[in-house]
Amino acid sequence: MNLQWSFLSILGTFLTFNLSAQCLDGNCQNGLGVYKYPSGAIYDGKFQNGKIANYGTLFFSNGNVYKGQWQDQFRQGQGELEYANGDVYSGGFQKGKLQGKGAMSFSNGDRYEGDWYQDYMHGEGVYAYNNGDRYEGDFEKGAIHGFGVMNYHTGSKYAGHWRNSLKEGSGTYTKSNGEIVNGEWSEGSFTGSARQQSNAVNSTTNSSGKKSLRDCNNILCSSGKGQFTYSDGSRWVGNFANGKPHGKGICFYANGDRYEGGWAKHAPHGQGVMYYTSGRVYGAKWHYGRPIEELKEKQTKFTDNSVKVDNSSEVKVWAVVVGVAGYTHMPSLKYTDDDAYQIYAFLKSPEGGALPDNQVKVLVDDLATRENIIKAMNQTFLKADENDVVLMYFSGHGLNGSFLPFDYDGYRNKLMHTEIQQLFDRSKAKHKICFADACHSGSMLASKAPSSAAIKKYYGAFQNSYGGTALLLSSRANEFSLEDSGLRQGIYSHFLIKGLKGLADNNNNGIVTVKELYNYVHSSVTKYTNYVQTPTLTGKFDPNMPIAAIR
Repeated sequence: MNLQWSFLSILGTFLTFNLSAQCLDGNCQNGLGVYKYPSGAIYDGKFQNGKIANYGTLFFSNGNVYKGQWQDQFRQGQGELEYANGDVYSGGFQKGKLQGKGAMSFSNGDRYEGDWYQDYMHGEGVYAYNNGDRYEGDFEKGAIHGFGVMNYHTGSKYAGHWRNSLKEGSGTYTKSNGEIVNGEWSEGSFTGSARQQSNAVNSTTNSSGKKSLRDCNNILCSSGKGQFTYSDGSRWVGNFANGKPHGKGICFYANGDRYEGGWAKHAPHGQGVMYYTSGRVYGAKWHYGRPIEELKEKQTKFTDNSVKVDNSSEVKVWAVVVGVAGYTHMPSLKYTDDDAYQIYAFLKSPEGGALPDNQVKVLVDDLATRENIIKAMNQTFLKADENDVVLMYFSGHGLNGSFLPFDYDGYRNKLMHTEIQQLFDRSKAKHKICFADACHSGSMLASKAPSSAAIKKYYGAFQNSYGGTALLLSSRANEFSLEDSGLRQGIYSHFLIKGLKGLADNNNNGIVTVKELYNYVHSSVTKYTNYVQTPTLTGKFDPNMPIAAIR
């Protein structure tokens, strides 16, 4: 695919009201409404002082659909843009442009995650091709440009400099048979052997300011940083002393395992973490390759005693939505961030209670650190009074007994299940619900203005339930939670959202209860995965606790 790809101009970067447009339903000045434009585009969402604001969905006349945050009629903040050709972008927007952190899933199967600027892939990111190739590094105006590493599906690899998506400058190409070609490249072709480097210099610096490490197989690295390839194909990248790998660094083993930490005499030595291809992560103190003491994480506790309870006779729903796709120390996930945005959109919809902005917080990828998640739960859940509902949704990696935030480094910053339970216990809320899509966790135009009758019925159902704590988890403790490229979602989250939107309403009374939702999700997921993944429902709760309303 040619990465010098730019977006077609899209109707609606800035929308202006005029006399030929019309408000179809609701309040198009201050509130929720549906607005139709002369072009045929339709906006369904919030208005403030006659302008699009806060959150809503725009159906473009060309078939594109945007749903997400708005400010002064611009797409601004977090949102999702579905193109008529099948491409889907999810991430940041700035004055109608794709900007900030975001992910684009292309209709041909390619996917990019990383930085965006003015509708271009620009900055640092990861591009995964549908043929299995994978590039990690710099981009400029939609092209691979700067320093980066391309891992080809054939087993070969190029690490070096690029220009307009072609190899350009110094770089190292490692063939699938282990043969290494190190030198200069021009317009994608090898032009000659590497320039000689002085041993007194730790690294070379390219025009963009990035450093490429010395090849310590060919020169003596008496100190500083470099890289060294062992005879079995394993590769050390890190510090050297007296010409040998020594100190802090990373060893990429030939079998796919990876070690990060101290190193001496060609083996792990000191404090470090081993990442096995099986998925196991083991942090320890090592003595020349032998673990002598397992590292124990010291969790930092975050408490906020200044949060005041929002006392009210009304039933309110307080929610925290978390989705992590891009991990540094774990394999990246494809759809967890998208799943989080869809849950957020559901909670903002009438079926999910039409929550105002101050009652729901969404944390995705780099915002979803352990500290940020715990603080968000403190600041949100502690506002609930005895009439209220608190809801937690997490989508990402998980280990037995914990969820893994964005800043999980192999053994630090796990979010323990017990911590979430403790935060639930601290909340005064009558109803407590946790949805988790993680391993080991145990029609578009139909939507108009929210139905006040449905919302009234939804909140009224909470008053008729004795409440409790319900944990509806994606899998058993010894199972993995799966994603599916055909569904373009996590399998659990896909059926969870379908159930919340009405398919779980078994008795057709317009209310989805926690028991109905579990029955639907359990049946659907187990059938879809042929019992490889089995959702679970635990806790002490009223099985008739409402989860969603049907309009």
